[in-house]
Amino acid sequence: MGKRHSPLPTLCSVTFLLVVSSVEVSADFVGTLNLYANGGKHWFNSDRLNGTPFYGLTLQDTTGGGGGLGFNMTNYWAMEGVVDYFVVGIEEIPEKVEVYNYHLDLLYQFGGQFCGDFCWQPYVAFGVGEIRINYDDAPKKHYKDEDGKYRYDCEYKYRHDYKYPDGHYYPKYVCNWHDRQTMINLGLGVKYSLGPRWQARADVRLFQGVDEGGLDGFASVAIGYQWLEYPDFWYDEDADSVIDATDQCPQTPVAVDVGPDGCPIDSDFDGVPTYIDQCPNTPIGIAVDEYGCIRR
Repeated sequence: MGKRHSPLPTLCSVTFLLVVSSVEVSADFVGTLNLYANGGKHWFNSDRLNGTPFYGLTLQDTTGGGGGLGFNMTNYWAMEGVVDYFVVGIEEIPEKVEVYNYHLDLLYQFGGQFCGDFCWQPYVAFGVGEIRINYDDAPKKHYKDEDGKYRYDCEYKYRHDYKYPDGHYYPKYVCNWHDRQTMINLGLGVKYSLGPRWQARADVRLFQGVDEGGLDGFASVAIGYQWLEYPDFWYDEDADSVIDATDQCPQTPVAVDVGPDGCPIDSDFDGVPTYIDQCPNTPIGIAVDEYGCIRR
C-alpha cells in the first residue's frame, strides 16, 4: 500500500490564508441566488472503501469538480446544494471508480466592508450529505459462450488476474456495485466580487465519514453568477424597519427606537439620541455635552 499524505497540513495552510485575507468584509444581500462551478483536489481517507468489495484498498487522491446552487435566506445566512464528481484510481490495483460527493450546507457570511465596497466575503460552512462510489466494469469485459451468445464474464467467471489484500480471489460480479456513505462537513471560504453579478471563491472542507469513518479533505476554487436579487426596497441592513433606500442612519444599534428617517429618536431635541441621553429632559436651546447633559 502506498504512503498516504494527510490533507490536514494543506487545508490548515489554506484556511489560515483565507482567514487573514478576509478581515472587515461583507455578506451578500437577502434574496440572491448563486450558481457556480468549481474544481479542486480531493484527499480520500484509507477507510473510504471499507464496506465495499474493494475492502482494504485505498482511493488515490485526485482532482475533480462540480457545481452548486445557493440562496441567501438573510444578509448573513445562505443555503447551498453541491454535487462534485471524481474519477478515482485505486492504489493497489489497475481499476477506477466514480465518486459523487453531494451535500446540503448552511453558510454564515460575515458582515462589514473591505476595499470600499462589498468585495470580499468570508464564510464558514457546515452540512451533511453522501459520498456515492460506483464501479461498473461489466460492459468492458464479455465473451462468447458455447452457443455463440455474448455473456458478461462478471456473471460466470472468477477474476484471477490479482488477489485482494485479504488473500481471496473475488467473483467478477464485484464489477457492478455502488456504495453510499453519509458524510458531515465543516469548512471555511472567501468570496470575491468580480463585478455586479460575477463572483470568485476559494473553499476548504473537511468531510467526516459517519458509516465507515475517516476524514476526507477538499480544497477548491470556483466561479459563480448571481441573480434574482430582491429590489432595494426589501433591504433593511440594521433591522430598524426603515428600508436602506431611505434610512439616513443605516447602522442603528439593534432594538433602538427610530424615527421615520431611520435615525434614533431624540426626545428633547438636544442632538443626543434618547437611548444614550443621560439627561433626557434638557430644555430646548441649552448647550449639552456628549451625554446630553447641560455643559458646566
